[in-house]
Amino acid sequence: KLQTDYIDFYLLHALSRKDWEKCKKLNIFNWLEKVRKEGKIIYIGFSFHDELPLFKEIVDAYNWDFCQIQYNYMDTDYQAGRKGLKYAASKGLAVVIMEPLRGGTLASEPPAEIQGFFDQLEKNRNQVNWALQWLWDQPKVSLVLSGMSTMQHVKDNVKYASESGINSLNDVEREIFKKIRNKYREITPIMCTDCQYCMPCPNGVNIPRNFSLYNYSHLYYDTVENENMRKYYIMDEKNRASSCISCQECEEKCPQNLGISSLMEKVAGYFAKDKE
Repeated sequence: KLQTDYIDFYLLHALSRKDWEKCKKLNIFNWLEKVRKEGKIIYIGFSFHDELPLFKEIVDAYNWDFCQIQYNYMDTDYQAGRKGLKYAASKGLAVVIMEPLRGGTLASEPPAEIQGFFDQLEKNRNQVNWALQWLWDQPKVSLVLSGMSTMQHVKDNVKYASESGINSLNDVEREIFKKIRNKYREITPIMCTDCQYCMPCPNGVNIPRNFSLYNYSHLYYDTVENENMRKYYIMDEKNRASSCISCQECEEKCPQNLGISSLMEKVAGYFAKDKE
């Protein structure tokens, strides 16, 4: 189907405890070795969505060439995080970074509290450029996967990459990123990355959209709270948080391990109260 004789980079995708146990039960390593010897796969790796102890277990279980983890200046201690990055690199694995902009949330215009920290940075860069530079600055990061949906995104990313380099940030800039991370964690009520893994909802609820409107109502309350309430109520009723039936099917898919059902109730209550 791919019309090629071999695949350069092949991943066991989105490994969690459940999927890892299944891989071991199926003795996936025999198959990996077979296709590697046949030359059908050149580099073998895995992507990961679970906790650090499992990440280390997987790294140690096979002679991987690379791994792929969620990592950005907000998610330094989440899932594999910075400790996982360092551990994998110490074992000789190349480390590919996904979610460098946290599903696009770090590409949005930041709230005033966050913008104040960006304004302290001397170089004139937008928030996307800074987020990518924060990653490229780190020697153990091998590759950054940045989603691009327009030609302008491609041109921008090429430009940003041309300005990048290991250890290119100074101590003041790195310290400001710590302050930005702490402030974001302080003011963001639901840590959803809008990855869409929870979708589709069997009952029709647009989970990421509900979380986005709720978060933006809190992060940008001075300017768009009423606008977000309007956007909530122009959604079809079945798409709103109030239509959640707490089946919890989405919670098994969420890489952030969010208690989506209870959060949906919270979101529904928030917008119902505002409408009153």
